[in-house]
Amino acid sequence: MAASREEEPPLSGILDPVELINQIRQLPPSEWPHGVPQEVQAKVLRWRPPTRCTFEIRILTEGQSHQLIGKVYAALGEGVYAVMEELWRAGFNRDAENSIPQPIAYLPSMRLLLQEKVEGLEAKEVFQHGDQPSRIAAAERCARWLARLHEFGPRSGPPMPIEKVLRHTERRWRVIAELGGDMAAKSERLFRRLEAAARNLETPTSRPSHGDFGIHNIIFEGKRTVVFDLGGYGLADPARDVARFIVKLERTGLEFLGSIRALDRAVETFIETYVASGGAPVAERLPFYKAHCYLKSAKMDLTARGLHERAEVMLDEGLRTLE
Repeated sequence: MAASREEEPPLSGILDPVELINQIRQLPPSEWPHGVPQEVQAKVLRWRPPTRCTFEIRILTEGQSHQLIGKVYAALGEGVYAVMEELWRAGFNRDAENSIPQPIAYLPSMRLLLQEKVEGLEAKEVFQHGDQPSRIAAAERCARWLARLHEFGPRSGPPMPIEKVLRHTERRWRVIAELGGDMAAKSERLFRRLEAAARNLETPTSRPSHGDFGIHNIIFEGKRTVVFDLGGYGLADPARDVARFIVKLERTGLEFLGSIRALDRAVETFIETYVASGGAPVAERLPFYKAHCYLKSAKMDLTARGLHERAEVMLDEGLRTLE
């Protein structure tokens, strides 16, 4: 669970404005063409100890103000920046309909990644509060972005074989099991079904994978669909990204609209558009990855949020998926 404002450390302890000005002054014009920075203003957007802290950063130069997003990483920040540069060069740039935030620079001494601040409509707002046509259009845009990533994204980053997915899933099942009660038994049944399903799946061709593709990290800026938070990028079964998006939509329906089925039309549109846009064949393996996501969600609901009823819905849905 994210820390409260009271738990956040002083801003100066994470992001030193004087040091940031000095670091930006040393950047080549190709990375920072906006002149000499004179002042830096920053505020915390997200505090997730110990791995990452996200800031909104305003840099003042002569007569101009430049808005950026900054992310301080405990580790892996340089790798995330390298992935973003690869994607940008591969066509996911400012002029493309399927895009990412422009990577500006990575400052190793501060462990700080600087990227474009994208102004637009958050996808989660559309699915939580929009009308049906808006949700359908949003689902189509998200599907086209993912299909393009799976086809044209850089084939780099760590692999995520199904054996590793199962190991992660087993750890989450054991956490639930330690709590006891009916959900302990349900979580074990779900994990055993996942084990059995994995044995019957053919090994797919790994594709570029976002790693955490969902409505929480997508912004619509005009015709541009911008996907951020690329810390989980790697090579994986494309069904994993598709399943994550679907389960996040279902959870949004449950939380904001009162039913896990409330956004089924958007889910159908997403799958149809993904396939029509040249997406990878995922139908055979989609139930396995959806069930994996349900168990993961149940563990999170129980341990981080205390939402026992919602966790049980997730486990029940996972069991139905693998019947």
